[in-house]
Amino acid sequence: MLKEFALEPEAIATWASFKDLIEKFGVSKGRVIATFPRKWQRAVLRAAQEQARDVERARIEDKLRRLEGLALLDRNRPSGDGALPWLDRVLMEHARLPFDGIIVRERQNAHPKVLTTDEVDDDTPLFQATGQKHIRRTADEIIDCVAMLVSCAHTIKLIDPHFNPNAPRWKRPLMRLLKLLQDQRRTDVFIEVHRADNALHGNIRSYFEFVVPRMLPPGVGLSVHIHDEQALHNRFILTERGGASYQTGLDDNEEGRSTSEDLVTLLEPATFEREWRAYPSSDKPFLSYPPGN
Repeated sequence: MLKEFALEPEAIATWASFKDLIEKFGVSKGRVIATFPRKWQRAVLRAAQEQARDVERARIEDKLRRLEGLALLDRNRPSGDGALPWLDRVLMEHARLPFDGIIVRERQNAHPKVLTTDEVDDDTPLFQATGQKHIRRTADEIIDCVAMLVSCAHTIKLIDPHFNPNAPRWKRPLMRLLKLLQDQRRTDVFIEVHRADNALHGNIRSYFEFVVPRMLPPGVGLSVHIHDEQALHNRFILTERGGASYQTGLDDNEEGRSTSEDLVTLLEPATFEREWRAYPSSDKPFLSYPPGN
């Protein structure tokens, strides 16, 4: 659902080129820019130093700061050999962990994933993306919608008024999420479950204590936060870098007892900020399982 592009710094070294291209990216648009190499922003500013006027450089620098968390995604990719040209480094990294597309100022390689800035268009198949999608309600598809955001998250908020990992339909998506974190060898990650206060507290405790401590991989913790049922209806998966809303729920339908599809929407920045603040991490949790326990 979310596509990650490598973008050549020289391709956006003037304000005109920067403005035209950057506005096509953002989590809610279904496209993000990889911070590759790790000092990608600095490389853009160096390129602008050579091609842009002072006032343009200032505008590019200001916009780059505001793009952090909106359109830039840092997945801790290694930067490769700094002595090599940018495209060579990108193609080597692409062979290790593929990008969805590679955007350059001028074509130097016939690689099928490479686009020039002139070819970047919503009608170009390689560049096409969406911030909204119908999915099958399987554990894989529920989590895959936010897998790229999860890959660089330290806090993951699961918001569903009925979340119950003791029930298989919620347990399977949670297990899929935990496996994703484990496969990526992620540590220092905390999952927050926000659910409604719509059952006896002893029952809610049993939903989690029977299964969660045995499920958590090392370095991953989980806390449970309960909210007034009337104030909690919508379903979300949120990370620091953005999130998605789920019309039906964070439970799958692999047993065939509910709707077979769901509509998932990647959140606009203002909507995301509001929902992130609505479920603060600072609230004292009802239950908490520290990393490694």
